[in-house]
Amino acid sequence: METPKLKPVPADDVAKDPLAEDDDREPTKEEIMEDLRIALRDVKAGVEGMPAREAIKALKHRVYGDGHEG
Repeated sequence: METPKLKPVPADDVAKDPLAEDDDREPTKEEIMEDLRIALRDVKAGVEGMPAREAIKALKHRVYGDGHEG
């Protein structure tokens, strides 16, 4: 059995990742559950993340930039 010959697609016609284009979309239940699974595995493995106060400060800096005093 012979496989069909495929035509190359120009790089401009290649579909972009739809998740990368839509930054405002809500995460799906499956994505949230996968994030929680990863977090629980990290906790069980002893991986330490960023301290809460430092993480909040970084998020505020990311959202508000240098102009926010808090």
